[in-house]
Amino acid sequence: MEHLAVTFFTPRGTVRAVRDASFDVRRGEVLGVVGESGCSKSTAAFAVMGYFPGVTQVDGRVLFEGQDIADLEADELPHLRGNLIAMVYQDPATALNPTMRVGPQLEEVLREHLDLNPQQTRRRTVELFESVKLSDPETVGRRYPHELSGGMRQRVVIAMALACEPDLLIMDEPTTGLDVTTEAIILELVVDLKQRTKAGILYVSHNLGVIATVADRVVVMYGGETVEEAPVRELFKDSKHPYTTGLLNCVPRPPGESGEVVQLSRIPGTVYSANDTTPDSCLFVSRCPIAQESCGTQAPPLQDFGPGHLSRCLHPGDVTPRIWGDVETSVETERVRGEPVLTSTGMRRFYGNLGRKYIFFGPRVRPPVRAVTGVDFQVGLGRTLGIVGESGSGKTAVARAIVGLAPRDRGGLRLRDQGLAPAVESRTREQRAAMRMVFQNPQASLNPKLAIRHAIVRALRKFSRLSKRESQQRAAELLQAVGLDPAYLDRRPGELSGGEQQRIAIAGAFAAAPDIVVADEAVSALDVSVQAQVLNLLRSHQQETNASYVFITHDLGVVRYLSDDILVLYAGHVAEAGPANKVLNAPFHPYTESLMSAAPIPDPDAEPTVIRLSGAVPTMRAEFEGCFFAGRCPRKMGPVCDDTPPPVRTAPGGDHAIYCHIPLDELAQLQVDGI
Repeated sequence: MEHLAVTFFTPRGTVRAVRDASFDVRRGEVLGVVGESGCSKSTAAFAVMGYFPGVTQVDGRVLFEGQDIADLEADELPHLRGNLIAMVYQDPATALNPTMRVGPQLEEVLREHLDLNPQQTRRRTVELFESVKLSDPETVGRRYPHELSGGMRQRVVIAMALACEPDLLIMDEPTTGLDVTTEAIILELVVDLKQRTKAGILYVSHNLGVIATVADRVVVMYGGETVEEAPVRELFKDSKHPYTTGLLNCVPRPPGESGEVVQLSRIPGTVYSANDTTPDSCLFVSRCPIAQESCGTQAPPLQDFGPGHLSRCLHPGDVTPRIWGDVETSVETERVRGEPVLTSTGMRRFYGNLGRKYIFFGPRVRPPVRAVTGVDFQVGLGRTLGIVGESGSGKTAVARAIVGLAPRDRGGLRLRDQGLAPAVESRTREQRAAMRMVFQNPQASLNPKLAIRHAIVRALRKFSRLSKRESQQRAAELLQAVGLDPAYLDRRPGELSGGEQQRIAIAGAFAAAPDIVVADEAVSALDVSVQAQVLNLLRSHQQETNASYVFITHDLGVVRYLSDDILVLYAGHVAEAGPANKVLNAPFHPYTESLMSAAPIPDPDAEPTVIRLSGAVPTMRAEFEGCFFAGRCPRKMGPVCDDTPPPVRTAPGGDHAIYCHIPLDELAQLQVDGI
């Protein structure tokens, strides 16, 4: 890619999506492309495929094996796409046809590009499913996309991309939204594909931990420009652009040996707008902590700083991690528990009823769908309970049961000294005001037809009993509290970025001054800079108001940064629960241990213990006679795990519970020995 520039001409004006992007992808390597949302990472990737909607102007060159893609005729592009270059998209649910089984979809790709007879096509389909490590490759093709998990769907899409053994594979955020164990499998698959097929891989992501795991070289994009390129280790250890160091400082990291936790930095402002003209200045100047007068009058060129290391900065010698402020640390200690604000006892949520062969009698043929069963926890005043686990473990079911959106069918739930009715409609106004929820997708929780003002003022009028004038004033204060200008009150959700929409949703949750805020994957889709702003916002609000949080996520770095207590769920059951520093620093349960080993670490030199679970989380209808984790446990003892439910073992201190047959001292020794 040589000085690529992509401009879209739309009814709302000219959009300069890419201004100056240059990089190359070599055979047998992974090139990572990182940057905030709006930096045109995906647009640069689409340029390689020649995907451009509407009226578009493309300048510069994109060369594939010496051939300029822009010079290809329309009838030549289908051969390029699929045969030589293939793409894996971010959302496999939209990349697959929901009305077709996945096997015929892959066979369709093979028939389109390869000269194979029906028998060879079916054999090749099974081989491809097996190559991406799908279980039951002979039968998985008979399933529809909705019958597969998110990780399985993503592997099907990767199999389709590999169908013709392309020379270049483009992967656009292929693990966003996947849980850590599925993500780890996909990342290992990427590394295996690089070694096995010798293809070049262009890997687009905002997750720096993922990039550190799979990439050989990294390109950093900002405002449609490539601002830095370097080998992965050099970029993480000695970056030469302030934007790169800012991104690295936004990533939650494990505590140090003495237990200190590094406060996340934040990059002020927003990405340079694609609607603005390209100025004779650095695009990052308004957000840069080391900007000088020359930065506002001169556009910096890409400078060479050694083999393969380029940076678009006029003052690279001033770039250090400390330019974003002194490193603030706090020792990871357990805060005083105080009185419990929320208490759950034996929470259970099943869907449907037991089905028998002859309606009222006969053998059981359809057990109810199990969401969660027997879940106990407490959320203390001013504390955060983090809930972790793979997709399908019951995390969201717990959140919805807490707020009453999916009424529990058994167990007790208390808000301080008051019992909570299962359904939200049956709760008092005060109880509803005391408990608010932040959903994963802010676009689905904000009305696209109404101004932002409505979402916040409505909550204030409904629960805080403020006058119209007082509500307007308080709404402006809430926007400032989440780092947004009060002028945003008159904008609609569609005019805001994903991070801004999520901060609006958080402001709406804060509006009623609740005792409990339930956040369900509230930062999973945000890039690292916005994620850091939101996490710091949640921490500061908790310190100021003593609010309590239930925080659900699959990102163990995030949950470690924010949580005081951890609840580990698996297949609707509690596997482990206790203070965060005990659960995550020295996990006992084999499932927690496997989650920790799967989490990507933002350090190319890190060598984590590798524990990979076979299979997937059991279906919601599965019934367990013994341990719920026995079918996948790497430390399974024998028949006792299949036949007998695990006992509750309590670690020293009495506040750390582990549901496992293996004695705690043996579990600890197994982990020390690395067995």
